[in-house]
Amino acid sequence: MRLERDNIPLDKEFPFQISEVELTPENSRPGSYHWHSYFEITCVLEGKGNYFVNGQEYTMEEDDIIIFNNVEPHGWKLIGGDMKLLVMIFSPEFVAEKLSIFDTEYLKPFVERGSNFKNRIGREEEVSGEIRSSIWEIYHEWQQKKEGYPLMIKANVLRILTMLIRAYQDESKSGEMLREKKNAMKRLEQAFNYIDDHYCEKITLEEVASSVYMSSNYFSSYFRKVTNISFSDYVTRMRINHARELLRETDKNVTEIAMECGFNNISNFYRLYKKHVGKPPKDEKQKKQ
Repeated sequence: MRLERDNIPLDKEFPFQISEVELTPENSRPGSYHWHSYFEITCVLEGKGNYFVNGQEYTMEEDDIIIFNNVEPHGWKLIGGDMKLLVMIFSPEFVAEKLSIFDTEYLKPFVERGSNFKNRIGREEEVSGEIRSSIWEIYHEWQQKKEGYPLMIKANVLRILTMLIRAYQDESKSGEMLREKKNAMKRLEQAFNYIDDHYCEKITLEEVASSVYMSSNYFSSYFRKVTNISFSDYVTRMRINHARELLRETDKNVTEIAMECGFNNISNFYRLYKKHVGKPPKDEKQKKQ
C-alpha cells in the first residue's frame, strides 16, 4: 500500500470545491491510498468500484455515496469499466469557526463515529436520495455562481451534515479516536517522506525508524497499527506501482525496470508484480505497444 497526502489547494476565504471526476484504468493505482486535510463527500454517477478505508471494503455503484474525514487513508479499485463521480471537498473551517461551539456540532459525522456509522451511504437507504438532491443543488450553484451562491452552497452542506447526524450519529462516541489517528498520521508523515525518497534503494526498517526517532520494533508495530499494512509490504507496493508506471511510459525492458525500482531478483519481481497487479509485467508492455 502506498500512502500519500493530497494537497489540493482550497481558497482561504471559501475553502470548498465540487467537481465531476472520472476514474479510469489509466489513472488507477492499485494498492495506493491517500489522505487529505479536508472532508470529502462523493456520489457515484456511473460505474462500479471498490473503496477501501479503515480496514473495510465497500462496493460502490451508481447513486451510492461515500464520506471521508481528514485523517482516513482510502483507496479505490475499478470493477469493469470507468467510474464517474461527483466529488465535494471542504475544510473544517468552511463549516465551523474554531470559536463556534454550535457550528462544530455539524462536524460530528466526520469527527465522532457512532457504532452504526459506515463510510458508505447506500442508494437503498432512506437518507441517500435527500443527500444526492442536495449535492446536485450545490453543484449547480457552484457552476452557475449566481448572486449569493456561497451562502446557498454552505446552507446545503449544513443540511447534508444534519441529515448524517440524524441517521448515523451515536452521542456516546467521543472524538478521542479521531484525534489519536490524526496525531499518528502526523507522527509518521516524516517516515512516509523518507520512504518516498528512498524506496528504490536498499531501504531498511532500521533507517526509516531512525528518521522518526523510534526503535525498530516500536516503529514496525506502530506503522502496521496506523496503516494496516507492514513496512515491507508498503515498500514493495510502492516499488510495484513505480514499476508499473515505467512499463507503461518507457521503452526500458522488464529487467532494467525491476532493478531501477529496487528489485535485485527478477524472479521475485515477477512473482510480486503478478501478486499485486494481477497480471505479469509483460502484459503491461504489450498494452503499451
